Amino acid sequence: MGTAAPEAGHAGADEPSADGASAEETSTDETRAGAKRTAAARMLALLEAFSRGGGALTLSEISRYADLSLTTAHRLVHEILDWGGLDIDDAGRYRLSRKFLDLASTSTQALRLRETALPHLIDLHRMTGLTVHLTTRDGGEVVYLEALRGHPNYTGENRMGGRLALHVTATGLAMLAFAPDEVLERYLAAPHRAFTSRTPVTAADIRARVEEIRRRRYAIAEGCLADGAGSVAVPLTGEDGRIEHAVGIVYRLGQAEPRRLVTLARATADRITAALVHGTASPDPRTIAYNRRKAGLA
Repeated sequence: MGTAAPEAGHAGADEPSADGASAEETSTDETRAGAKRTAAARMLALLEAFSRGGGALTLSEISRYADLSLTTAHRLVHEILDWGGLDIDDAGRYRLSRKFLDLASTSTQALRLRETALPHLIDLHRMTGLTVHLTTRDGGEVVYLEALRGHPNYTGENRMGGRLALHVTATGLAMLAFAPDEVLERYLAAPHRAFTSRTPVTAADIRARVEEIRRRRYAIAEGCLADGAGSVAVPLTGEDGRIEHAVGIVYRLGQAEPRRLVTLARATADRITAALVHGTASPDPRTIAYNRRKAGLA
């Protein structure tokens, strides 16, 4: 007796669906996700997976974080590789390529801020010899728009594109202090992880820090993320007068005077604000030179 053909309009077990995935593959991913997901939703879930695991993931990690079957993850990863959106290292770990940064830089306010701020951050980095950050806030997290440091191969969370909780860094606390009240109250109501014995984790401790930062208009966080390390930060006022970004400096305890660093960070933040308000459309030559070096073109 012959096998019945698949019903019209339905893909067989090994036939591709309209989005290129097999029916078996699609069914597996719908079961894993608990609801039907479109091809676009699966692709977006895969890209979002790179916000975890330090940004370098194995295929199995991509599958797990994106809630996709290994078959689907493998297929989508190779589609993005062919497009040029992923890089793969010798250990078989995948990273988002610079193509996404190039696309984002043409349209996002945060990347325009980075381009404007970069020459002033370079000056601050050269003046102090310390790690310098430009950050923004995304919900309850710090997002690093730029990180200038003496060791370019650093892969921790406070690298460009990395994320950390607001309460563990000076830049995060500075942005939290000037966030809308509903953002602050929601953050205080959530549980928070302690990285060291000095990490502020209770609502009372974080609120006390926030109130102090509002009075002083700068933040100092010592030993909150790692023993022996401290950071200072100054909130950065945007073109519209809102405070959603910060300039920060990281130092080793006992090897720098935090309040001197605050003065330097504040002067840098003031110059960035002035550049945002009065700047020209053309990038600063220092920004162009830095971007070329990062891209291996100089």
